[in-house]
Amino acid sequence: MSRYGIGTVTIDTNLNIASIGDENSDKLVVDLNNNFLEMILPDDRHLFYEMIEKITEKEPYSFCFRFMGDKGEENWVIALCYKKEISGNDYYQITMQDISELEEKISMDSLDFGTGLLDKKTIVEYAKFRCAHPSGVFNLCILDIDNFKNINDTKGHSFGDKVLKDVSTTIRNILGSHGKAGRIGGDEMMLIIDDAPDNPSLRTFLKPIRESIQNLYRDQNGNPLITVSVGSARFPTDLSEYDALFDLADKMLYRAKSRGKNRYVMYNPDIHGKIVDGLYREENKTIKDAAPVDKIRLVLDAIEDLLEGGRAVSEQLLKIIGTYELDHVYVFYGDVSNSFCGFKMLESTETSTEKGIKRIVEVTADISFVKDEDFDQHFNSNGVFVIDSPEKQLGSGTRADSYFASHDIKHAFIYKMKDVFNGGYVFFYNTNELSRKFPQPDITDFTYLGKMIEIALKSR
Repeated sequence: MSRYGIGTVTIDTNLNIASIGDENSDKLVVDLNNNFLEMILPDDRHLFYEMIEKITEKEPYSFCFRFMGDKGEENWVIALCYKKEISGNDYYQITMQDISELEEKISMDSLDFGTGLLDKKTIVEYAKFRCAHPSGVFNLCILDIDNFKNINDTKGHSFGDKVLKDVSTTIRNILGSHGKAGRIGGDEMMLIIDDAPDNPSLRTFLKPIRESIQNLYRDQNGNPLITVSVGSARFPTDLSEYDALFDLADKMLYRAKSRGKNRYVMYNPDIHGKIVDGLYREENKTIKDAAPVDKIRLVLDAIEDLLEGGRAVSEQLLKIIGTYELDHVYVFYGDVSNSFCGFKMLESTETSTEKGIKRIVEVTADISFVKDEDFDQHFNSNGVFVIDSPEKQLGSGTRADSYFASHDIKHAFIYKMKDVFNGGYVFFYNTNELSRKFPQPDITDFTYLGKMIEIALKSR
C-alpha cells in the first residue's frame, strides 16, 4: 500500500463507476455504480469536465482535485485519466493518488527558517514522490546565487541573510501556484515547476526570476549586485528517475556557471547531447547533425525566433555554422574573455561524409583583443568588421594579429553589440586555406543575425 494512498476506478460515459481496482486504499473509498462526480468537491467538478473533454485514446490527461472520503473529509488527489474501449463502449480509467498527507506536511512543519522556502528534506521528498508517482510533466531546476560567499565576506552575514530572503520571496512570487521551491544548501535552491511542458514555456518562469533577482540590488555604478544561475531538466521528457534528473539539472547549472553566470541553461538534447541508457554522458554532448537549409529561410526564421524570444541563441548558431559552412561561431555577452556560447566544426570523417552530416563541438574562446583601441577603430557605423587579409588589416605585432595567426584564421566577421549591458560581440571565422572571402550577401545576413542576437540578449 502506498504511503499516500492510491486507487483506480473505471467509469462509463455517464460518469457512473463501472469497476474498482483491487488496490484501493482506505483513503479513496468508492462504491460500485455510484456516480463518480458526486465524490468530487462541487467547486472542483468543472476541472473534471475539462479533463474529460481533453482526453483522447492516445493522450492521457492529469489534473488535481479534492476528493471526498467516506467520512466527508476532503483529500487532495492527483488523477491520471485514460480513455479506453471495453466491449465496443467507451470508458475512462482513472488512477488517483492521494497527496493530502504530503500537502499537510508541507504546509505545517517543513519550512526553512532562513528563507521561508521548503526545507531540504521536504523538497527532495516531494521531487522523489513526483518521480515515483507520475502525474504529468514537471521541471526540476537548481538555482544558485552567484558569488554568494563574496557577498557574505564583503557585505556581512546579516546582508547575506537578507539576500537569501529576498531571492526566496522573488521565487515564490513568480512561481505562485505553478510549483514549489526549497532550500537544499547554503545558497542553493531546488524548484519544481509545473505548467511548462517545453523550454519556451519554462523560460516564462526562469527569465523573470533571473531578471527580477538581478534588479534587487545595484552597486554604485549601476551594476547588478546579486545574480543567479539556474540549470534545469524535465520529467519525464528527459529522465524519469530522480537521481539522474537531479544530476542532469546540476550539470546544466554547472554550464550556466562556466558560461559566465547570471543565466539559465535548460537541457536541450540537440545542444547538450543525448541521454544514453537513462544517463546523461558528457562525452556525447559534442555531436550534432547540422543539415544545410536555405539561407534566406534560415535568416527569416532566426529573426522571427529571436525577436519572439523563442529558440535560444545557441540553437541559431548551430544552424548558422552548418548552413554557411563556417569553422567557428561565437557569441560574447558582457565578458570577452569567456564566450557566452560557441561551436566549432570538426573535420569530416569517412563515416560523417557518407551520412552527409557535420560534426560540431561546443567550445569557448577569449577575444580580449577586441577591446584594444587599434582594433576597435576598424568597426564601421553598423558595428561590423570583416577581415579577409588578417596580415594586412590587423597590423603587425598587435594582439589581434597574434590571435589570428595562432588560430590560423583566414576570414572573419565580427559584429559589435552596442545596446546590451556591458557590450557583446558576434564572431564568425574560417581557418581553411581554400575558404573564400565571405560574399556580400552572407555579410548582410550575418549583420542582420548579429543585430537580432543583440536584441535577444538585450531582452534577457
